[in-house]
Amino acid sequence: MTYYRPRTVQRAVKLLQETKARVVSGGTDLVVRMEKGMVESEHFVDISYLELNHISISGDTVTIGSGVTMATLATHPVITGHLPILAMAARDVAAPQIRTRATIGGNIVNASPAADGVCGLSVHDPLFTVVGPSGSRQIAFQDFFKSPGRTAMNPEEILTEINISTALPQGAVRELTHWFKHGNRLAQVISVVAFAGRTFLDANGTVVSARYGVASVAPVPYRVRDAEALIQGKVLNSQVAGEIAEAVGKSVTPIDDLRGSASYRRHIAAIMAKRHLTDFADGRGTNLKSTESKNIAPPQCPEEGAITFTLNGEAVTYPGDQSLRLLDVLRDHFGLTGTKNGCGEGECGACTVLVDGEPVNACMVLAGNAAGRSVTTIEGITAPKGVPGLVQQAFVDAGAVQCGFCIPGFEMSAHHFIQNHTSASDLEIREAISGNLCRCTGYMKIIEAVELAMERKGKVNL
Repeated sequence: MTYYRPRTVQRAVKLLQETKARVVSGGTDLVVRMEKGMVESEHFVDISYLELNHISISGDTVTIGSGVTMATLATHPVITGHLPILAMAARDVAAPQIRTRATIGGNIVNASPAADGVCGLSVHDPLFTVVGPSGSRQIAFQDFFKSPGRTAMNPEEILTEINISTALPQGAVRELTHWFKHGNRLAQVISVVAFAGRTFLDANGTVVSARYGVASVAPVPYRVRDAEALIQGKVLNSQVAGEIAEAVGKSVTPIDDLRGSASYRRHIAAIMAKRHLTDFADGRGTNLKSTESKNIAPPQCPEEGAITFTLNGEAVTYPGDQSLRLLDVLRDHFGLTGTKNGCGEGECGACTVLVDGEPVNACMVLAGNAAGRSVTTIEGITAPKGVPGLVQQAFVDAGAVQCGFCIPGFEMSAHHFIQNHTSASDLEIREAISGNLCRCTGYMKIIEAVELAMERKGKVNL
């Protein structure tokens, strides 16, 4: 097995030609499939070491590198300001630990009909730039997806950029913009139905154009083009909203599965379309928070061979199999057993660690991806001489620990949250720990522990 970390796209393409390797970036889908025996590979090409994490705007065009994570998309000022649907969709992907790893490129090339990011992109008519042995080419959104898990890309091509025009259609002076996602719970969930809506109005309130995308209702990401055509030239009112909602419900072709029946999905899709068209007062994404974002260069490290990284503040070297999960290397090679092996598929959060300061599920990170990075485990947030750290002591004092298996993961999520916030609402705390599951406490004591640690912050060093 060889794990490659190329520094240029051209080198990555050449490696794909020579080795027939698997491409890995965030790994949130690939690693789970590997653990389930669905994917096998002798070689990996890690494209997270390429310069693909950029976001920029020039004129009316937004350019997004394929390596941009969902966490960045959800808060980047260019995205929240110009593409709010995409920001909202990214915010709804899974949970914090997955959003810090999952990339928009991976969301696209995996070609899942339920992909939130792809649904958010669908109403922006993006162009995808792919690079292969013959050079680069652009593929339009409507030509990219062929069937579940299959795209128009060739095996030796890499998706590098997404280009989106922000120009309004001719005559449009106002835009209704909404994103809705319905799942069986609020976090860590694949959508039963998701809806992205953009309706463009002229100065008289007449619809001049519309774009409606729906997820989980067809074999490929779906645009409801018959409803888009039907609404053009009409003035919005409750009757028109009802007609379009009915058209959306009839147009989609969902299946029955464990998450919902086909009839239920059609019903929900219609409701979402009606909500979009009856929200005259707002019609824009709300509660979007932007944070200052910088294009951080990937770490410098050798293309292949033994990896060196920082573990709890100390430089370490790992010479073994880099296709193993980071979780297994931490526990079995370095003896750091505080990081727990729970679900093995990014659902429970028991294996949460920090990589370059961000919470991730160690069960979804290949060891080779730690090269040149900084990793912090639960053992790394204790105070000197083994004294419990701020967060750990707060969990004890609040009575937040019962069986204790999930607690290291919770404490890592809480540690990261407290490091980056001076105050927080109950809702923000719940969101911060939404990627961690507990079967014992009912969560209330855990929330109290985070609040207690927030109160004590500043008196005790993290």
